[in-house]
Amino acid sequence: MEKSVISLDKPISLRGLTIVPVVKMSLSYSLAAGIAGICIRQPVAAVIISPSQNKAFRTTGEEVSLEQLTAEFPTLAEPLENAQKISGHLV
Repeated sequence: MEKSVISLDKPISLRGLTIVPVVKMSLSYSLAAGIAGICIRQPVAAVIISPSQNKAFRTTGEEVSLEQLTAEFPTLAEPLENAQKISGHLV
């Protein structure tokens, strides 16, 4: 069986920018012959919050809007808004 969760990782602040990694945590496990499992933490995107604008990029380098990112991963909407408030850069 496999379960996955998309979430924000710890923000990194540097010279007025805040970079927020978006990660996918996956847990695969089997109870067939005892208990066996594996946990994978994989980057999916990065959100860059600045005083003038906010941007998001997939790990492929493709730029996506924050609206597109939150439409794809609805559980990110509130944490992203909170990250923007904490950084002081709501756009």
